Amino acid sequence: MKIYSIFLNTASEKSIFVQIFDIIRSLPERHVVYGSISTILCIAGIWIYSQCSKNLKSVIIQTIGWLVIINEILFQFSLLFYDMWSFENSLPLEMCYISALLIPIFHKNQDLRPLKSWFFFAGFGGSFFAFLNTNLSEMDMVYMSIHYFFAHGLVIFIMLTIVVDGFSPTWRDYIQTIIHTSILVIVISTFNFFTGSNYMFTRKKPPGTTFAELMPDWPYYFIIMLIIGLIFYTLLILSFFTYKVLINRSNRSKEL
Repeated sequence: MKIYSIFLNTASEKSIFVQIFDIIRSLPERHVVYGSISTILCIAGIWIYSQCSKNLKSVIIQTIGWLVIINEILFQFSLLFYDMWSFENSLPLEMCYISALLIPIFHKNQDLRPLKSWFFFAGFGGSFFAFLNTNLSEMDMVYMSIHYFFAHGLVIFIMLTIVVDGFSPTWRDYIQTIIHTSILVIVISTFNFFTGSNYMFTRKKPPGTTFAELMPDWPYYFIIMLIIGLIFYTLLILSFFTYKVLINRSNRSKEL
């Protein structure tokens, strides 16, 4: 028996990698289109940001903070207008939306290292996976998609601005973010337990086209998701360290 079969649903004769690719390939067309547009805008936006003065950069971050607030307010009103709002599903208590709502706070506290670390690890990690799969089952509603990619795209953009501005994560940042993530999971899990909600998918698998389809039922899928998150945090910091080493070697070679 293959090791991963203990943790994943492997009833299919296809390999796990083929099944993952099948899920990505089955994403709604609108998800792919909006995801591609968001990626292009992030790349173009971070290049423009890197050319800006310090004051202009501050204005950009402040503007993004206001856009996040406006985006969330419009989203909440749209749910109310279409009679879709519910206490159990509509609050911005998913990790990525919490990260997005931290952007206005970050504008006023750009030197706060725990916030930078949060965006680097948790913000980017959650938003990155949101681009690869989706929990939206209402992709036919345009504003659902716009709100989804607007929030996740801005979180990724903020993470990139932090890196452009010279942030270098340390192992202390890594451990600190794991602790903060664990605290958030405990708080949201407790909230879900008492309210019957499923924010951060702590009680049941997310709807839509997600990698959770390959995982066994609760609580195993959630444990797997936590392990994947930890692995992603680790790969992220190791990749950054490797990048810095390669850059330093390249600079030394040029000096010689």
